[in-house]
Parts: sequence; C-alpha cells; structure tokens
Amino acid sequence: MQINSKTLNIGILGQGEFNESMIRNLQEKKMFGMCCGLYSHSYDELITLRSFEELEQATDAVLMFDPSYCLYENLVEILKSCKHVFLGDTSHLSRRELKKLSSIAREAGVVIQVRNPLRYMNIHSELKDKELAPHIIECSHYISRKGQSDKLSLIEDVLLPDIDVVLSLSNSRVKTVFATGVGVLFDDPDVVNARIEFYNGCHASISASRISDKDVHKIRFFQNNYYYTLNYQNQSLRIVQGADKSAGDLTPAEDEFADQTNYHDIVNQSEILEKEVESFYYCIVLGSQPSCNLEDYIEARTVADRVVDQLERNFRRK
Repeated sequence: MQINSKTLNIGILGQGEFNESMIRNLQEKKMFGMCCGLYSHSYDELITLRSFEELEQATDAVLMFDPSYCLYENLVEILKSCKHVFLGDTSHLSRRELKKLSSIAREAGVVIQVRNPLRYMNIHSELKDKELAPHIIECSHYISRKGQSDKLSLIEDVLLPDIDVVLSLSNSRVKTVFATGVGVLFDDPDVVNARIEFYNGCHASISASRISDKDVHKIRFFQNNYYYTLNYQNQSLRIVQGADKSAGDLTPAEDEFADQTNYHDIVNQSEILEKEVESFYYCIVLGSQPSCNLEDYIEARTVADRVVDQLERNFRRK
C-alpha cells in the first residue's frame, strides 16, 4: 500500500491494553490522524465504526490487542484489504495459520508486527550498536509463586518472549532443541528447562519457573572478550570486557577487566506498548521491517512448539 502522508489513519479492533492517553500522545506526535474503533472503547478520540467494511475503507493500519478479535478469519480479511497490522495477541493462531498470514502479507505488501515488550525495553537500545556474536546464552525467568503465576502459561507468557529474544541474539538458525519439565505444585509444568543448539555453534539454556521465591528475569550471553547481562527486573545492562592479553600470560588480574553497568528508567507496560506502536508506525512510513516481525515470531513459535513436544515425552507430574 502506498503511503502518501506521514500521518496514518488507524483502526483499533476490539478492546485491549491501550488507553486514551496513548492515542492522544500519538496524535500529538502527528503519527495518527483519524483514529477509529470497531467493537472498541468509547473514547472521545475514537470514531466508532459499525462494520469491517468501514474499517477497511477508513484506515491505513489496524491495531489488534483484544484476543477475542485476533482471529485468523479477521486477519485474512484485513490483510487482503492491504492494511498493515499490529498483532498484540497470537494465542488463537496456529503456526500453519501464521505462515499463511505471512504469505498474504507479502503479496499485499503490508507490515505485520507482533507484540513482544521485551524487545522494546530500554536496555535493548544499547545492544543495537554492539557487535554481538554469543557462544553461550543463559536465560533465567522465575515468577514468584505469591503472584498470579497460576494464571500464567509457562510456554506462551514466559518462555515464548524469551525464546524470541534469544533467537535474535544468536544470529543463526536452530539446529536442535531439548526440553524437560516438572509439575511441582500444578498438574501442568511449573518448572521448565530448554536447551537450544544453533548451527553456528552457539548454545542457549532457558530456565523458567512459576513457583520461585522471588521474581528473577535475566539473560546473560558470553562471547570472545565480552559478556553481557540483561536484567529486566531493574532495567540494567552489565558489560564486562576482558583486556587484550599478550602471549604467555593467561591469568588476568582483576583490574584488567572493564566492568560497566548501565541503568535505565523503569517504564510501565503502557509506555512500552506506546513504543511498540511508534515502531510500527515508522516501519510503515519508512518501508522497513519491524524488529519483531511475523517471520521472526514464527521461528520462535516453532522452537516453543518443539519444547512442548519434548515436554509431552519428558514431563514428570508431581
């Protein structure tokens, strides 16, 4: 679809996590022009639509946050009318359906961006200028059992976003996946460990739990002369760099390491969502690919499905 203006008319299908303030902010930045809602909130900024036909006629792009409307049939209709899509929920979509949607989007020449808040946290902005070539990746994501962990899907809500980030760091395709899990407090797995081997030799270990004593969410990755720690809890990025060593002296002193930790502002989920939608806007007007596009998401889902297959064989109930 040819965009003739940097201001886009946006349709919002269903209700969801967005709010009136976010719409207003994006309008003030001249990103959004007319904002329409179909089966959505009754905000002053939203023009109420009555049908999919009106949605297709009035908009350049559609934001979909509500799982009730993130359905395959709806997406096919929207994509075939050459509308860009921000897809906030994929729980009702199979991998086969996602691949078909990707093919339709390519034929229509439109952008599909899949939501993953981890990719848009401030600590990731520092990584864009780094030369990353990890050999080992370790991801630990533990949810406190005192919270709402019993309502979380350990695969969809916890593992899948982390798998997507790990794949983006590896710079390679997946070779093998092995996973095991155990049900300590629940009938479904509440502790899972997955090991991923990539064709470039990189290995990743991802551990997830929803019965932890405290919340932990870190990704560490190691490469020649560097290791990085992404701490999602306090929004910090630690970078440890080893000094160049002359031949013959293989025992580095403590002061020969450069150890730096950079802290970023902690932002709420609404602010992160606004950043994701801003990124979606720029991908449309600049003709670029989202950092979390549908093809990347399908690859992450493929790995997650392989983890599920492994768990069906290796899962031990309490």
